[in-house]
Amino acid sequence: MRTTSRLIFFAVILMIVSSIIFTFGGRANKQTIRSKVVDKERITQESGGNVESFYLIYTEAGPLKLEDDFFYSNFNSSDWYGQIRKDSTYTFETIGYRIGFMSSYPNIVKFQK
Repeated sequence: MRTTSRLIFFAVILMIVSSIIFTFGGRANKQTIRSKVVDKERITQESGGNVESFYLIYTEAGPLKLEDDFFYSNFNSSDWYGQIRKDSTYTFETIGYRIGFMSSYPNIVKFQK
């Protein structure tokens, strides 16, 4: 019984540490991408009565997420979403990784035409 408790404890600690590394490690992956916008949409997800939303910007270089980001003082993603136009080319500064099976996208923290 004692061994099982220790294994569970270490598994929980490993998951917490991995989560922290993944969250903050993605911030280290900063990229600048110049690409044409192909399409865009608003995504909403409901979980336990809470509704969260973010924007996806589909570019020729791949999909990018547009969501407010506290660490980059970006609190105007809705305004940016309205400014970004289909069939226009932009330079996007992003953080994070594209991990398909986790539905994870690089987040736009800055853009310019």
